[in-house]
Amino acid sequence: MNTNIDVALNVLYQRQLSSRGQLLNEMLRVKMTLIKLEKDSNITGDKEKLFQFMKKNTEDELGFFPADRDDFLDIFAALKDIDLIDFTLEIYKNDRMGTVIAPLYLTTYIGERIRELQPQKILITEAEKHLFGLTKIIRQFQHTEITLTTQLKPMNILLHLAFGDNPNVKIRFASIYTECLPEDKFDYIYSLPTFGYKPEELGRKFITRDSDGIAIENMLGHLNDQGTLDIIVPAKITFAGMEYRQLRSFITGNYYVKNIFILPEGTFRPATAIKTYLFTITTRPQSGMELGTLELQKDVFNIADKKVIAADEFLAHDDWRIELLLSDEDENIQRFKKSNLPKVKLKDVAEVFRGKSILKKDTSLGSISVLNISNIEEGEINYKDMDTIDEEERKIKRYELYTGDVVLSCRGTAIKSAVFEARDKTIIASANLIVIRPKEKVKGEYIKIFFESPIGMAIIKSFQRGTSIMNINYADIMEMEIPLLPLSKQEEMIVKYHEELNIYKNTVRQAENRWVQIKAGIYNDLV
Repeated sequence: MNTNIDVALNVLYQRQLSSRGQLLNEMLRVKMTLIKLEKDSNITGDKEKLFQFMKKNTEDELGFFPADRDDFLDIFAALKDIDLIDFTLEIYKNDRMGTVIAPLYLTTYIGERIRELQPQKILITEAEKHLFGLTKIIRQFQHTEITLTTQLKPMNILLHLAFGDNPNVKIRFASIYTECLPEDKFDYIYSLPTFGYKPEELGRKFITRDSDGIAIENMLGHLNDQGTLDIIVPAKITFAGMEYRQLRSFITGNYYVKNIFILPEGTFRPATAIKTYLFTITTRPQSGMELGTLELQKDVFNIADKKVIAADEFLAHDDWRIELLLSDEDENIQRFKKSNLPKVKLKDVAEVFRGKSILKKDTSLGSISVLNISNIEEGEINYKDMDTIDEEERKIKRYELYTGDVVLSCRGTAIKSAVFEARDKTIIASANLIVIRPKEKVKGEYIKIFFESPIGMAIIKSFQRGTSIMNINYADIMEMEIPLLPLSKQEEMIVKYHEELNIYKNTVRQAENRWVQIKAGIYNDLV
C-alpha cells in the first residue's frame, strides 16, 4: 500500500470513518473543496473559513460532514495530495461484497482493441469498474470522443473530478439496465455489466429480466451501422434456456458474433469467481467467428486454443457452449449431435430438482439421513456414516430420494453421479446434489451411464458456471440432451455394464489379494 494512503486511512479510521462508502465520500469532499479553492486561494490559511467553505460547497451533494472542524482540517491535510483514483482503487481492491474492479491487464487489452478498431465514438459503461488503466486510455485517445457512464452518484462525482476537464470526455449519470442515452450511437462499446441482478425499473420491455442479458440487448441498440460491442458476461448466457435462448436468437438474427473468448479463472476475484466470457458482437457481416481462451502471460492477454468456425456452423447450434467446440471430445460430440439417434431433453423424461440446503451446524442426531457428495465413491453411494438431521418429515418430503433416482454433484471440484437405492430409513439429497427422477421412458442407471461417458462428462462440464469450484444449475441440466434408446436396449446396456463392472471389481480384488500374499512371502524370506 502507498504509505501516504495508509497514513490517510488511519486518520479516517480514527474518526470512525471506515466503510468504503464513507472513505470515498470524504475523499470526494476534499477533492471538491480543492477544486473550488482554486478560485479563492486565500481561504486555506483561515481554518474556520476553510471549514465553512467546505460545508457550503460539498454538503448539498455529499451530505453533512460527520465530524467537527478540527477533524476536517486533519482529513483535508491527509487527503489533499493523494491521487483520487489511486485512493479509490486501494479501498475497493479487496471488496468481497460485489464491487467489481477489472484488473489492469483486462483494461489494457481493451485499450489494444480500441487501437486496432480506431473508433471515433467510444462508450465505456459503468466506468468506475475500469479505473485500473482508464486514465491511460483517455490519454491515448485524446482525439476520440469517449462517453463514460455510471449509475452511482459517488462514482459520478469521482468521474467528473478525475476526467471532467478532458474536452473529449462526456460523463453520463445513467443506468444501462433501462432506457438510456437516447439517440446516441457509438462505433465501439465496452461493457462489464453486473451479473445476475434483477433491476426493478426497466423503462421498457427487455427479452430477459437479468442485468447481464438486459445490458447486451440495450448496448446492441446503441451500435452504429459499423459498430462493435465488447461485453463480458457470465457463462449462463451461452447455454441457459427460455429467455436466454430468445436473446441468443435475437443476437444472431440482427447482429453478428465475431468471437467468444473464455476469460481466465479468477479474473474478477474477490468480487466473484463465476466463469466469464468476452463476447464481441458487431453490426458488420462475418464469414466466420473465433473461439478460444484468453490466457494471462506476463500481465498480457494471449489467445489460446483458438478455433475459427464458419458462421453457418455457429448458427446451427442451439446454444453457444464453446467448451464443447474446443473440447478434445469435440469430434465425438459433433457425431453425437448429428447422429440419427433420437434425443430428448432431461426435463421431458425426468423430474429435475436440487437438494435441500443444510448447514453443518444444522446436522444433529435425527431420523433423517442426508446424502452428500462425500457419500458418493467411484459412482456408487456409501450409505454408511451419513449426516442426519432432526426435522419433521412433511418439511423434507420434496427432497426425499427414491429407488432409481440419479444424483449428480453440482458443487465441489469433481463431477460425481450415482443411482440411489432405497433403504429402511428416510434419506434426502443435500443442496450440493441435483436429483434426476426418471419417468417411464428412461432408467436411472441408463442416465447415469450417459453422465459418466466422455460425451456426457463434456456436456455436463459445458454447463459449468463457476471456475475451479464447480457450480451447475439444475435448470441448465434440465436442458441437457440424452439419447433416447428403447427401454429394452437400455436394460441390455445396464445388464452388460454391471456384469463387466463386477468382473472388473473381482479381478481387482483378486489382484490385490495376490499382491498382499506375494509381499508377505517376500518379507518372510527376510527373517
